[in-house]
Amino acid sequence: MVGKIPSMEFHPIDVRSGLRQVLATLGVWVGLGIFMGVQFHLNGMPGGRPVELGPGIALSVRRYLIYALLTLPILWLCRRFPPTSSRWIRPLTAHAVGLTLFVLLYTALQTRFGTIFDRKTFEPLPASLETARVLLRSNLFEQFTMYASIVTAVLALQYHREHRRRELREAELRRQMAEYELQVLKLQIPPHFLFNAMNGIATLMTRDTKIAREMLLQLSELLRTALSQSGQHEIPLREEIAFVKAYLDIQRMRFGERLTVSVRSDRESLEASVPNMIIQPLVENAIQHGIARMTAGGGLELATERVDGRLRIVIVSDGPQRPAAPRPVAGSGIGLGNARARLSQLYGDAYQLRLVEREQGGAELLLEIPYHTVGTGVAVRG
Repeated sequence: MVGKIPSMEFHPIDVRSGLRQVLATLGVWVGLGIFMGVQFHLNGMPGGRPVELGPGIALSVRRYLIYALLTLPILWLCRRFPPTSSRWIRPLTAHAVGLTLFVLLYTALQTRFGTIFDRKTFEPLPASLETARVLLRSNLFEQFTMYASIVTAVLALQYHREHRRRELREAELRRQMAEYELQVLKLQIPPHFLFNAMNGIATLMTRDTKIAREMLLQLSELLRTALSQSGQHEIPLREEIAFVKAYLDIQRMRFGERLTVSVRSDRESLEASVPNMIIQPLVENAIQHGIARMTAGGGLELATERVDGRLRIVIVSDGPQRPAAPRPVAGSGIGLGNARARLSQLYGDAYQLRLVEREQGGAELLLEIPYHTVGTGVAVRG
């Protein structure tokens, strides 16, 4: 229903959380008692009859311990009858009863434990029925204000805690949705890669059955590796490079001498974490849209290095020569599109993926991501 304010969900607390609340309540009231005890001592100094600091603090702390004791049932009352936009009569009635009991209990406990004092002389008053009547009559508004202040503070804390719990719940939901979206993007890659590989094998079946069979076996091993890593968002670069090399072995069987490959990686870059199966689609994109379109074939160079706290991956591939000057390529195909979506999920705006056509033909792809090793990881962004 439009305009309806959702009610807050107050959950029961466990024993440990309840103990923390009790200790926090005692700490707050004892702290206030000490502060007021010091204030009593200072207030008596101008009149020449100051209350000794020690007894003044002791008297004040005893008084405020009564407030601490009475705060505990208020905590329960606020949790049991939380005010909402649709239910306010029951909480209001419950707090009216709570206020009445609060005033009566405070007066009785104050009288019983002798924490009432003369505001002029700061001397304790005798515990009697008359003292209780005077206290009840003179402090009624003060106790109403104190009860309202406690309820306000407790409800504010409870609403803050519930708001925080809801934020954490929503953040977890966003994280799960991001994980799901990332898994969907990863699942789009193997079928695309598998289709192209099987298409190449089918082409070879009519020319060289032996090589086609070797390609099929190599493809089987490659898929087994891909499936074993399917649950990981990031893997060491050395594993990704090994996977790409196995993929390039299959492509070399397909293209023969038409495809030359060079892979260079410095030792430090191999320790970096990279998104699982992020380089293979980019290499595949370079072959399909470049070398595969050249009758004489061409070369592909893959280089990785660590530069200023970032991992840089460069893929340079030959391709048909174009008359136009070098220019950025939008790259809306499956390989580049999935790569950009996955990188955005993992790194937000902290990555760079740029594909530029070369004047002599082909293209150069640059991928940069934050450098981090396996185990440090990055959070999937919602």
